Amino acid sequence: MKKLCSLMAGLVLLCCLVVPGAQAVTFTPNFEVSAESVYMVNMDTGVVLYEKNAHEKRAPASLTKIMTTFLLLENVQDLAGTQLTAPGYIFDELYGMNASHADIRPYEEVNCESLLYAMMLPSGNEAASIVADYLGGGSIPAFCEKMTLRAKELGCEDTNFTNPHGLYGMEKDHYTTAYDMYLIAKACWYHEDETVRETFRAAASATEYWMPLSNKHTTADPGAPEGKSYAIRTTNALMRTTSDYYLPGVAGIKTGSTPEAGYNLISTCTMNGETYLLVVMGTPYETDEMGYGLAFRDSYNLYNWAYENFSVRPALDTGVDITEVKVKYSSQTDTLMLRPADDLMTLLPNESDETTVNKTFDLPEAVSAPIAQGDVVGTVTLSLAGETIGMVDLVATKDVERDNLLFVMDKIGEFFSSLYFKVLFILVLITLGIYLAVVISINNRNKKRRKVNRTGRRF
Repeated sequence: MKKLCSLMAGLVLLCCLVVPGAQAVTFTPNFEVSAESVYMVNMDTGVVLYEKNAHEKRAPASLTKIMTTFLLLENVQDLAGTQLTAPGYIFDELYGMNASHADIRPYEEVNCESLLYAMMLPSGNEAASIVADYLGGGSIPAFCEKMTLRAKELGCEDTNFTNPHGLYGMEKDHYTTAYDMYLIAKACWYHEDETVRETFRAAASATEYWMPLSNKHTTADPGAPEGKSYAIRTTNALMRTTSDYYLPGVAGIKTGSTPEAGYNLISTCTMNGETYLLVVMGTPYETDEMGYGLAFRDSYNLYNWAYENFSVRPALDTGVDITEVKVKYSSQTDTLMLRPADDLMTLLPNESDETTVNKTFDLPEAVSAPIAQGDVVGTVTLSLAGETIGMVDLVATKDVERDNLLFVMDKIGEFFSSLYFKVLFILVLITLGIYLAVVISINNRNKKRRKVNRTGRRF
């Protein structure tokens, strides 16, 4: 039954392709996705597997904290050694909101490493505001301007941040899109600075972190390691082993929910040697029959659908000839076989084969010898259901020497059939015609003179 369902899913995939944008191949799942906006990318190939309203502006809720974390990592090198005191004023807006927190208290002394984990695991809103106050020089609005500017530097064209935690949304001009959140999450997860990259991944992928003893937390919970006070834990059900939606390949990244935003989730998953980055935004603000936010169900289903029905495979075989071209000036052969220079590893449906992928060749009418093995002769463009996958060079499979006699004969033939020769020939004919006309005219005049002279002598 499972194999039959998988086969049916594959047929649906091949028949339900949609075109989201240039050079992006996306597929339609064979199940309902409750999220309003989705952006799912295979990070090994860059292929967009699934997209839904990815450029629609939405309230991000606590996905906002990814950008707050990003700026913290880019601006504070010694996280553990940078100690901050939580300003009292930041707690004013949090009272009575039933907002998620990490139990950091007013005027508590806490280091930036703890603030990092407090933002990423339990989604502590007070932690985000403490970071914003510090990096904004005592001004949270100034920090939010930095957030928006950094987002634009990453290519986010539809993002505006007006708070560091995501408690407020569109009514406060605080918004982003699934595509922009993908850009931000990718910038963090694949940051060029190894320290930033690895620190972010460690925090985003952690399921538990022990907050240190402090001036406000002076006692340790039972089982706490030395110097630690209490544990904070991830809100991501995909990473909790006791969860009904646990997936062993999932690592990070961030949850977020408000009545306006619904349930949101950004995550990565690596299984079978392949990695996806998935942004799910705007699922209804309700839980399923097991008590989980619907963003977890959507993400769980999308990952299983991806790994069951798609794989990264070569679209071409570099050891197989796929077309031929005519050869000039060779007595060895009239045609030359061509092979792809690259196998073009890409994401393909498991049920597809080489006949599923359409090939469009761009070749000259003929090539002229001499030709060396490996010379680029043309290209082949691959497409799946009318959408471009990529383009690959086509190369010669062997050396072809030039026959000089054929070359000379052909060049002579080309000369006599060329426009230059035709024009020259016509000019010669015209010149010859003029010459003959002049000669005839002169001869006629000479005949008349001789006749006149003969007549004159008779008289």
